[in-house]
Amino acid sequence: MDATVEKTIQALIATAWADGRVGDDEQEVIETLLDAYGVMGEEAARIREWARTRRTLDQIDFAGMAEVDKVLLLQQAVFVTYIDGVQTEQELALLHDLARRLGLERSRANELITATTARARARYEEERAAAR
Repeated sequence: MDATVEKTIQALIATAWADGRVGDDEQEVIETLLDAYGVMGEEAARIREWARTRRTLDQIDFAGMAEVDKVLLLQQAVFVTYIDGVQTEQELALLHDLARRLGLERSRANELITATTARARARYEEERAAAR
């Protein structure tokens, strides 16, 4: 697994821990990420083990990430915060902290967070309606 993929997955795990717990939906997201990025075997086991305890953004070095990867990571993190249909204040604060750590300009980060939250909310509502 390359460094950007590892940093992305680790940051999304830290995002899942933002509210102090990793629920079933968030655990499923971690498994989906491993699958989507083709992380298998020992590498997947190492990531799963890393995810078992509370993680923070302080544990991740974001140096060397391309701009496009930073934007994608922030957008993915927004979806992780909204996986249960609620974006808490702690999760929102983490998103802004993540954007700062990624070196994204504040107004651009705010726009990305706002627009992606709206998409995440709409998708969550669509899935709830379809499940009825």
